[in-house]
Amino acid sequence: MSLSDIAPNSPKLPNSTGPKSLDEARLFLQSDGIDGWLTRDYRYTNPVFEAALGRRVERLTRPVWLWIPANGEPQLLAHEVDIEHFSSDSPRVTAYGNRLQMIAGLKAGLRGSKTVAMEYSPLYELPRVGRVDAGTIELIRSLGVEVVPSGDVIQYATERWTAEQLQSHFFAVDALDNIVKQTFKFVGENIRWALTEHDIAEHIRGRFDRAGLEWDDGPSVSFNEHSSIPHYDPQPGESAVIRREGWLLIDLWARKKPSAEGERNISADITWTAKLGEPPNAKQLEVFNAVTAARDTAFELLENRVLEGDNPQGWEIDRAARDVIDKAGYGEFFIHRLGHSLGYEVHSNGVNLDDWETHDTRTVINGVGVTIEPGIYLPEFGVRSEMDVYLGEDGPEITGKRQTEIVQIETS
Repeated sequence: MSLSDIAPNSPKLPNSTGPKSLDEARLFLQSDGIDGWLTRDYRYTNPVFEAALGRRVERLTRPVWLWIPANGEPQLLAHEVDIEHFSSDSPRVTAYGNRLQMIAGLKAGLRGSKTVAMEYSPLYELPRVGRVDAGTIELIRSLGVEVVPSGDVIQYATERWTAEQLQSHFFAVDALDNIVKQTFKFVGENIRWALTEHDIAEHIRGRFDRAGLEWDDGPSVSFNEHSSIPHYDPQPGESAVIRREGWLLIDLWARKKPSAEGERNISADITWTAKLGEPPNAKQLEVFNAVTAARDTAFELLENRVLEGDNPQGWEIDRAARDVIDKAGYGEFFIHRLGHSLGYEVHSNGVNLDDWETHDTRTVINGVGVTIEPGIYLPEFGVRSEMDVYLGEDGPEITGKRQTEIVQIETS
């Protein structure tokens, strides 16, 4: 009995082999001895479902399930009121009408399975993975299967970039590199106009649009003590005026505007720091050097381990960078993880470089992108240096420019 046997009189959509990402998922499931991947969404609370399906399906109002067996074709289980919204190239869709039919459909699809991966994180260790509520886990376990975390299968299914996505990322990161350089110049040339942090953020957003980029929020433009707030968001009427003397941090992220419906281009995300007026003092140089040393140590660990054929786990890279900052005497001021998964969403669903907020034991696999962005946040100023890294066939690659010295902005 298959999912399609549960509601034989309900309309069906044509069969489809599904997007390439589902093929990647099946290969990983087979290699890891997992019988299948069951991802579920309800009113768009699980973005992994959309990524696994390879598209967004609008106007879904009831629980919807995607079953990807290690051997066999993927299948969807959706409510009768929702199935008309799936396109003809979706995986095969079976309708259910009531709860009993839904459970019967799940039981039929999982028949013969012993181990199933879901968006479940034991003890909530990885929030990006733990998308499914406890009641849903209980339901699936009641059908006689073991539920294991889908954190690794998510990476293989949804987080490895295609060649086209890699090019879209290069487009975005090149644009951001140019925009941040131009913005520092803009600040120096217009310092007499008492620009605020918000004014500069608006300037950057205008540059984004003209460069062919789209963005969900940001950028973060922070002056002096505001740069000690990692996710500072300048607001009109509340942001600081940029003075002739001070410290400026700019964190900006965006992706290439899509040229076709459903195109999932890859984000870029960078952070640079600059000194206005007088050259940086000894303390500012010391902190900047500690941050960039931690950043470079992290990249070197990743590069060396990959070349040795022993890709590191996310926590190991964080720990290498954190040890550098600890030894420099600033450990208590490094208050966030080292880096995050980079995909269509700027904070995506793959491995994070994290041994602080979590202990991410997922491996940094070939084909994914991450950020490396250590920071030190003192009361008077903060430093963060962020660069994007893509793990390609020849090893890890820094995709944009790497800041090696503090940008000097002349204001006289």
